[in-house]
Amino acid sequence: MSKLEKFLFGSNIILYFLLTIFSYAYIDLNLTLSQNPLVLQFISNMQQIGYFNRPQASLIYILFIVFAFTLFLCNLWLFFSNKIGLTYLKYSSISNVIILIFAYPFLSSDIFNYIFDAKILVTYNLNPYTHKALDFPSDDWIRFMRWTHRYSPYGPLWLIYSLVPFTFGFGKFILTLFSFKIFIGVFHLINTYIIYQILKQLNPNKVHFGTAFYALNPLFLIEGVVNAHNDIILATFLLLSIYFIVNKSKLLSIITLVLGFFIKYVPILNLPWLVYFFSKKDNNYNRLLILNIMTLGIFTYIISTLRIEIPFISKGSTQVQFQPWYLFWTLPYLALIQKKELAIVAIILSVGALLRYIPFLYYGDWSHQGTTIFMQIITIVPAMLIALILLLKKMVKF
Repeated sequence: MSKLEKFLFGSNIILYFLLTIFSYAYIDLNLTLSQNPLVLQFISNMQQIGYFNRPQASLIYILFIVFAFTLFLCNLWLFFSNKIGLTYLKYSSISNVIILIFAYPFLSSDIFNYIFDAKILVTYNLNPYTHKALDFPSDDWIRFMRWTHRYSPYGPLWLIYSLVPFTFGFGKFILTLFSFKIFIGVFHLINTYIIYQILKQLNPNKVHFGTAFYALNPLFLIEGVVNAHNDIILATFLLLSIYFIVNKSKLLSIITLVLGFFIKYVPILNLPWLVYFFSKKDNNYNRLLILNIMTLGIFTYIISTLRIEIPFISKGSTQVQFQPWYLFWTLPYLALIQKKELAIVAIILSVGALLRYIPFLYYGDWSHQGTTIFMQIITIVPAMLIALILLLKKMVKF
């Protein structure tokens, strides 16, 4: 690596190592990760920041987001200018995942639900579609869980997948937690590799830029590797479907998309476009990608704005609102399109999605007055304004 690449690589490591340390400020007060006195003291000191100095902790988080996206934009510009290359991309992508696997999922508790669903299957030999965490009140693991009232909202393929990391946890919570983190984190690297392979065929001149757009995006690293949402695995099937299209394998493309349906159901919305694409023998891959983005994007906007309760997406009786990890359904496609205007909107949307957590970090819950309005404004409005400005600019030029 060049001196510039080494500097950027070191900056990545420091930044995400500090985030990993910071994440332990939000370990649930009912959760004990270790009995080691040094570990207990470290976690206690961090919890003093996260739980009892919330304004300072919120400021730290905001500064991290600023630095993370500043570094991300520098990376993209340097890849675009061909000043950094594949070696740096490989090392940065892998090191980021390795570091963030050890971060506590401080912005979401969904991973604990994944773990308990698998526990219902393996330990209790029962069905997580008919049994919920509250049905096991004596189980110590429900002390630090959320959404204990809901049945599993995920597809059967995800439940099968979840048995892999659960098995390697050997019944120990800490091992199971990090086994799930490793399992899900690996899929971030798989997605990175798939995007790289697709771009080698579609746009080899910008393969590094497009791959970095996904691999080094703080949104995907935090929601995918830190918070360990299974949407990262859903994205794998969405991307594989495109990979097989590019490689002229229609049957595998359809099979892959259908398998994605059995992770989290939403890929079924893209199946009609896939069939239409094959029937017309269309080779305009960007058209298909944009149709996929529009379909899932509009679906997300409708259920989030109208707060519609959707079976298998809502958790129990909770109405759906926009969640940052929903962007795994659409933004990975943008890494393949290589349109400057769309990339700008996507980056603004990524920043807003992560800033959406500020009320939670500041107040400790989502119920404070004005929180919902803030979340909607910070996530959607900046991206919509930028999109409108870029559209008007195009119209003026035309």
